[in-house]
Amino acid sequence: MGMMTRVAATTAAALLALAVPLQALADAGSELGLRLKAMKTLQADFTQTSQLSGGRKSEIVVGSLAAQKPGLFRWEVHQPYQQLIVSDGKDLRVHDPDLQQMTIKPLGKEWGQTPALLFSGDVRGLSTQFSIRQKAVGALTEFMLTPRAKDAVFASVSLQFKGNQPFAMNLQDSMGQKTRIEFSKQRINAAIAASQFRFVPPAGTDIIRE
Repeated sequence: MGMMTRVAATTAAALLALAVPLQALADAGSELGLRLKAMKTLQADFTQTSQLSGGRKSEIVVGSLAAQKPGLFRWEVHQPYQQLIVSDGKDLRVHDPDLQQMTIKPLGKEWGQTPALLFSGDVRGLSTQFSIRQKAVGALTEFMLTPRAKDAVFASVSLQFKGNQPFAMNLQDSMGQKTRIEFSKQRINAAIAASQFRFVPPAGTDIIRE
């Protein structure tokens, strides 16, 4: 996923406690779909931790996100560097201030296979694109998604809920890199200004269209 070049390229996550047996796949997909369908908008802060294959730990990244159905998404890294990723439902813009560069690409199949789909996409396609399992991990409910497409960007994605609020996301790519993203200050179904999903770069920015 383009948005995961630096933002959620990989991560680390501690394994979470013993779980109860997995539920039926159909039930898991329906349950996750209901949770996500009820989430028209989501705003949250995040802390992302990455771990390369071999156990080497990368820096911790912090930022904020906003998502609104259908297809609107804003992912902003604040520390230790700055990066902004914005979807207006048609195009994806990735702005790297330190490089004075912005990449623009149309939303397409690649974007549909990424975790952004969970918060801003059409949840009716979830069971078609992913094999979904569900389990309880302590006080959390975890949904584990395995892409059905052989060329998917991620080998696996898991989404954890505390009650009805998203608590954390774990990602693993085909190279064995892992990413854990923990959410805080979650706000669900609060109004989001349309300007959050538009971005005009500063003058002098090198714009690359893909």
